[in-house]
Amino acid sequence: MASSSPSPALTEIVREHQGAQLENRRHTENLRKTAVRDIGDLCDVATTSLSTQLGSVLENQREIESLARDCAHLVQQHVRSTTKWTKLVDQFNGSLKELGDVQNWAQVIERDMLDVAATLEIVHASLNPSADTPADRVRASLTPSRSMSNLRR
Repeated sequence: MASSSPSPALTEIVREHQGAQLENRRHTENLRKTAVRDIGDLCDVATTSLSTQLGSVLENQREIESLARDCAHLVQQHVRSTTKWTKLVDQFNGSLKELGDVQNWAQVIERDMLDVAATLEIVHASLNPSADTPADRVRASLTPSRSMSNLRR
């Protein structure tokens, strides 16, 4: 029962199998080519998208650097302005202190003049006990309602 040539059905099965394998190879090769082309297209799209985004990022970076330089310039201007204002305030404080010193000096002079007038009055009264003296008139003119401290108000 063993025959030396294959049976026609077996040969047909082998031929069908080889044809199916060839068709599968062609189909697989087409799928591979399609996959390679699609992956290439995907890479192109991804590269284009990344290049566009990278360009946008670089543009934003340049703009941020420009804004940072502008901000640094404005900060320097503010520092100079603040320094000038600080000097002006210090000068103003010094002037106020000097003004306070002048006011204090005027009050000291006024007290000294009152002491001198009172001393002169005492001396004049001891020399002329009954006369209306210039010291009386000075004392009357320097009553609290007309003194220098009240004139400033």
